[in-house]
Amino acid sequence: MDPTLAALLEIIKFLLPSVVVAIIAYLIIGKLLDDSQRRLEYEIRKSNSHLITPIKLQAYERLVLLMERISPPKLIQEYNAANISANELKYTMVVAVQTEFSHNISQQIYISNQAWSLVKVVKEEVIEFINSTYEAMPREASGVDLSKAMIDRMIADNNQPTQKIIDFLKAEIRLYF
Repeated sequence: MDPTLAALLEIIKFLLPSVVVAIIAYLIIGKLLDDSQRRLEYEIRKSNSHLITPIKLQAYERLVLLMERISPPKLIQEYNAANISANELKYTMVVAVQTEFSHNISQQIYISNQAWSLVKVVKEEVIEFINSTYEAMPREASGVDLSKAMIDRMIADNNQPTQKIIDFLKAEIRLYF
């Protein structure tokens, strides 16, 4: 046999087991590190859940409160006055809805994307409800007239958009507890 070939075979005879051992060691160490990282992430999530859970619950509470505050009956109760026009009442209610929403916008961090999307949709539905009811009123209508028209429309449509999202938020929070 050729001495160069024999030397090459000798080198391969020593290198091949070393390479196989190195590959196996790399795979085992990688698996151990992955397991260790997953355990660490689990422990961090577990320890953070004691902090996050109350904040999540508070976010759901605040959003239910938001929905209660922007519900048409609550808006009527809060802002209706005998001496204001329908236009003034409409403007006041729309601003109140937008202000309440903007005060609670950070709560989206703690709830599902679907729940937040529904909160935004309901806010827009309430504003649309106020505006469309106002548009159907005569220009000289009073705030009391607008309030009565809103109540009549809610009764006729049997629709309370804020209640739907409140029920959804309650159902979603039950999934966590």
